[in-house]
Amino acid sequence: MSNHVLNAAQAAVPLPTVSTPRRWLKALDRGLISVVEVCAALLLAVEIVVMLAGVVSRYALHQPLVWSDELAGILFLWLAMLGAVLALRRGEHMRMTALVSRLSAERRAFVDTLAVAASVALLALLVAPAYNYASGEAAIVTPALQISNAWRAFALPMAPR
Repeated sequence: MSNHVLNAAQAAVPLPTVSTPRRWLKALDRGLISVVEVCAALLLAVEIVVMLAGVVSRYALHQPLVWSDELAGILFLWLAMLGAVLALRRGEHMRMTALVSRLSAERRAFVDTLAVAASVALLALLVAPAYNYASGEAAIVTPALQISNAWRAFALPMAPR
């Protein structure tokens, strides 16, 4: 009998099931990451269009769009923060891989866990001051777009540390 065919005793053993809360949390995690990915992709597309319009307007039409640089800066900040979230989620965020790769598997797991714990602790410490800063920026208006500077400042509490 080949290895891929189950006998009756093996077929009767139920596979372990994932608990409902765990399944719900995984679905929530996948959903949130999907939303972040879509937002980052849209921001990138809008960033490209805004930058292209600014360049064409400035150099081809000799009529610069004053607001394009300001909007591109705000979009770039949000794109960087969302990109950092995605990189951290995928395990591709910047870190000292040259040192960590030389460790044993057990020590590497410990260092990775320590790094995640330190990131969460730093995020917990910085969320309140970043939110206070962003709230204070709400009264300031950007020069060209005439929108609240909170649009720029609220990107900071979104970033993983």
